[in-house]
Amino acid sequence: MTTTSDYITDSQGRNPAVHGVSVRALDAGRTLGRLARRVTGAGLILAAAGLWLAPGSSWAADILLIKLVLSLVAGGVGLALVQAGSAPDAPEVEIDLVRRRVRVFARTRGRDVVLHDCSFADLGRVEKTSNTLMLWDDRDNLLAEVAPADRRAQKALVSGLRDAGKL
Repeated sequence: MTTTSDYITDSQGRNPAVHGVSVRALDAGRTLGRLARRVTGAGLILAAAGLWLAPGSSWAADILLIKLVLSLVAGGVGLALVQAGSAPDAPEVEIDLVRRRVRVFARTRGRDVVLHDCSFADLGRVEKTSNTLMLWDDRDNLLAEVAPADRRAQKALVSGLRDAGKL
C-alpha cells in the first residue's frame, strides 16, 4: 500500500488557482465580424422604425401593407443579427499539477467538449511574464493564458513546467 501527499489541491481535489481560468483569444477578425453584424442589425432595426416615423410618408392603404412587411422582415433580421453578434463563451483551462497535464474545454449545455488535452512535455513553448503564463501547443497556437492567484499554485506550475523543460 502506498500513500501520497497532495499538498497543492484543495479539499475537493482540484487546484482553485488554476482550474477554470478563462482563455483570451488574440483574433481580431472574429471581433470585427461580430461588431459588423451588430452594427448591421442595429441599422436594420432603426430602418424598420424609420419607415413608420419618417415625415411625409404615405399612408395609402396599398403602401401600408408593403411598409408592414418590410418593417417586420427588417426588424426580425436585425434582431437576429444583433443576437448573433454576441461574443461566444470563452473556453476554460484545467491544469492538473499532479499529472502535469493541460486540458482546454468548452462548456456547451451542461457537458464539456475537450478542445485540447496534452501533457506539459507536449507543449510547444511557454512564455512567462510576471504573473502570467502563456501556453502554446506544438503547432504554435495559443492554448491558454493563465494567471494563478495563489502563489503556491504558481510556484508548483512553474516548477512543473521547468521539470518538463518548457521554462
